[in-house]
Amino acid sequence: GEIIVDRTAITNLQFFSSSLHQQTICDRKLRMGNIGDGGWEICDDPDVRPIPPCIVYSFGINYDFSFDDQASSLYGCHVFSFDPSMKKFPDKKNRSPLVHFYKVGLSNTTATTSKKWALKTFTDIRAMLGHTTTNIDIVKMDIENSEWLALPEMINSDQLTTVRQLMVEYHVEESTRPFLLSSLQTIQAVEKAGFKKYYVHKNPVCVERIEGFPIARSHCYEVHYIRR
Repeated sequence: GEIIVDRTAITNLQFFSSSLHQQTICDRKLRMGNIGDGGWEICDDPDVRPIPPCIVYSFGINYDFSFDDQASSLYGCHVFSFDPSMKKFPDKKNRSPLVHFYKVGLSNTTATTSKKWALKTFTDIRAMLGHTTTNIDIVKMDIENSEWLALPEMINSDQLTTVRQLMVEYHVEESTRPFLLSSLQTIQAVEKAGFKKYYVHKNPVCVERIEGFPIARSHCYEVHYIRR
């Protein structure tokens, strides 16, 4: 039988992919965390480099604290690590004097899910930690599709104006036009809030093949932003 290629899905994905181009230069990037999945490139340029007393929020851990541990030891920042899915961990735990774990997830509402996960908005997390008026040097999120809920709430509540570096893994699980358009609107809103992309990396861990199409498409994009 002849394979019918979903051309629209491919065009939509190509369009989405092309929107994720670098917009600004970071002269010195430092890899924090694992070389594969779980590591991120902090911009170490003098105007955006974290300087103590600095604060890093790390959303989505999945038992891999390599980014959090290295960022705290290199920069001397307090790192707050969040993941509601880590069953083996207590609700709160200090990994070190600088790395603090909370079994809480980031979303657009503050609620408890059917899985008994505690979710909070970015605003409520900052209030919980006493950071309502404090600058957050780095926010890293790899939260498996919840970024599409959390980011609009963060933007609408004006929470990103006090964030210096933002690192997001965008998960593109659908190639339908409505999903991609709303995702692009979120990405544009992040840029409108003053962020520019300095590094984009397609995560090789999540790659899908579209039937009848020779190229494997990554549907996870690790996008690194700075606000200068």
